[in-house]
Amino acid sequence: MTRSAAKVILLNIEDCDEELMKATLNKLAHALVSLTSLESAELRYVALRNLRLIVQKVPNLLSSTIQVFFCKYNDPYYVKMEKLELLISLATPRHVERILGELKEYSVQADVAFVRAAVRAIARCAIKLPSAADRCVNVLLFLLQRKVSYIVQEVVLVFADLFRLYPAQYTSALVPVCSAMDAIEEPQARAAIVWIVGEHADIIDNADELLEFFVETFHDEKACVQLQLLTAVVKLFVKRPDAGKQLVTTLLTLATAETLSVDLRDRAYL
Repeated sequence: MTRSAAKVILLNIEDCDEELMKATLNKLAHALVSLTSLESAELRYVALRNLRLIVQKVPNLLSSTIQVFFCKYNDPYYVKMEKLELLISLATPRHVERILGELKEYSVQADVAFVRAAVRAIARCAIKLPSAADRCVNVLLFLLQRKVSYIVQEVVLVFADLFRLYPAQYTSALVPVCSAMDAIEEPQARAAIVWIVGEHADIIDNADELLEFFVETFHDEKACVQLQLLTAVVKLFVKRPDAGKQLVTTLLTLATAETLSVDLRDRAYL
């Protein structure tokens, strides 16, 4: 019944005058928020899924009730994930500080999967709100300092996205990001750090040494890391020929004469 009533209101709300629209949406917001306190976790999940759709149509509908969507310690994982999505949808310059504080708390909890999702949520706030990107980056750097392996790897992954979106804007973060290289074990994160080094090879003084670290274990790396390493070393050679000459020669030999991967060999010949 509530869902049908909400649908009728949303379909006709644009035809109302401003005063009626404001009063109606206020009542609707209170009714919808009450659904998040249902005893059944499954029903709360369904309610949150529908709220995400409603927020897409009326972005500011629930902006005054953000705290309702903060995750509780006993929320099931699937409910927490929906709440995270809602918090990102509701993030505005006015509320982003509060949301970032909450996401920062989530990022130091024990649930590894949820922690990773919270780190990604911080980066998504930076992507959604350029005006808040500096604050988001500061939170990510704080998490990087904790030196927890899975946090470090997720932070490196999202920093690769941020460097793509904001080129040359957060070069001050390169040193702490590259300093975490020893803690990176997962292939996707290793590929991300290789891309970061290659992309900034002209401003990272020891870029050749950092890439050489991966060249030494080239045959043990996953395909995604090998391909990214090939591109990064060529970037180093193009930007700083003296620093990359020996490294690119070594890597091209490894990627052509000493590999069984057709994709890698073709990329190296190209």
